[in-house]
Amino acid sequence: MRLSLLVLAFLAFPMASYAQEQERKLVDRLLSPNTKLANHDQNKTFAGGSEAPTRSAATKSFYVSEKNLSKTFVADRSAATTSFRTRNYSTQSATVPTLPPVRSYQTKRTREAPPSAYSTKKYATRNFAGNRPFLGQGKSQKALHAQDRPLTIDEVRELLNKNK
Repeated sequence: MRLSLLVLAFLAFPMASYAQEQERKLVDRLLSPNTKLANHDQNKTFAGGSEAPTRSAATKSFYVSEKNLSKTFVADRSAATTSFRTRNYSTQSATVPTLPPVRSYQTKRTREAPPSAYSTKKYATRNFAGNRPFLGQGKSQKALHAQDRPLTIDEVRELLNKNK
């Protein structure tokens, strides 16, 4: 068993040293790249076909009439100032109409509701929950009460000077 571990260690050492050598080569390439390397297609020129052929075609002449589509408006209107006079308004007391008297109408009496079959039975109940204080506390209330201690002078100063 020891012999196999020793052989494995001797085989692993050259592999690690080879890996370190590769890493140095990578660092050298990054620090000083070979600028002479280039793609052979980089300087290739594009040789397209000749220019597009120009053709001429005979067309018939046509007439375009010049129409003035804008309309003219008379913008200089005037109004006489004598037609706008101020009026005098007088104040009078308001008259409030009186309402007619309210009429009363005769209505029929309703019959009495029959007594319930359970009206004589009595049941034991507890007091209403609003009569006693609620003493249950949730985890949020416990966390809030944990901070119910008086603040020191330094803590008050820190709270007051937060905006500085």
